[in-house]
Amino acid sequence: MVEPERPPVLHVGPDVRGGMRAVMRGLFSSPLAERYRLETLATHTGTGAAERLAVYCGALWRLCWWSLRRRGRIVHVHATVRGSMLRKSFVVLFAKGLRRRVVLHMHSGPGDLVAEHAKLGPLRVALFRLMFRRADVVLAVSAASAGALEDLYGLTGVVVVPNPAPAAPEAPLDGERPPVALYLGGFANPVKGGEQMLAALALPELADLDAVLAGPGELPEDGRALLAARPRIEWRGWLEDAEREAALREAAIFVLPSTSEGLPMALLEAMAWGRAIVATAVGGVPEVLSDDEDGLVVPPADPLALAAALARLAADAGLRARLAAAARERAHRLNAEEVTDRLEAIYRRLLS
Repeated sequence: MVEPERPPVLHVGPDVRGGMRAVMRGLFSSPLAERYRLETLATHTGTGAAERLAVYCGALWRLCWWSLRRRGRIVHVHATVRGSMLRKSFVVLFAKGLRRRVVLHMHSGPGDLVAEHAKLGPLRVALFRLMFRRADVVLAVSAASAGALEDLYGLTGVVVVPNPAPAAPEAPLDGERPPVALYLGGFANPVKGGEQMLAALALPELADLDAVLAGPGELPEDGRALLAARPRIEWRGWLEDAEREAALREAAIFVLPSTSEGLPMALLEAMAWGRAIVATAVGGVPEVLSDDEDGLVVPPADPLALAAALARLAADAGLRARLAAAARERAHRLNAEEVTDRLEAIYRRLLS
């Protein structure tokens, strides 16, 4: 018996490290890839300006070639704020001009969306409104992000498709060791809360906490001063996959002090690993974590509240174990099958 051919779907997005690429890679290894022939097209590689322009122009050419050869009907565009929205606006309009059906997948949190919109001039606002209205389907990763998009750009019917939690191994902790708190947001993007993390760690109640800080960017001056005074805090910079896994394996507590998020893959990964979570109530975080049930949820930009939650977890092994088990269970319910079923329903409707 000949199996039916899988319909092709072209996923357009960045080829740079970060959450959006992690989401795309997750889809390519999900059940969706068994039902559709997923192809990828990079519009951004994070290299120098001239190379970025060449990559982008080449992507538009390959999109044209893919469409004219009738390789497939659906173009799934992944975007976030700042330069990404500008690049993807032309991708969406170009794909629609080529008579493709377009899924526009926004990965930004509501805070980022509002802050970006406030900086836009009238021409870019008009361009982005046109982009959203020309797309056949607009997706957001949380209800909070969907609401922000609808309010800012006059949209209706933004569809919420949360990011799936990745699979993770059982990783029991050494109960004899002091708990380690892990922060992966780095210092390249202020909304990741690196400064809030440093301010919390500098407070007296966390003087004895072991902490690992990692992620993109450079440790700021106040961070270097803190590490010089506090040898139990370590800065590791960017972590590749194996290093990230090793950090999650040793950490009892995962910290997400962001001031804006969509639905961060780092949080979902820590939940899947069964780690006790302290996270801020931003974007889609309250949609997957309930305070004192499967994590501790604190207000954003509040180092005092962040420090109090971390101190509470560090002092209470029973609380850490209860929240960690509940977080892992919650992550199991946010599995790839459920998320890909939602995307497949959208693809089927566009193909009909």
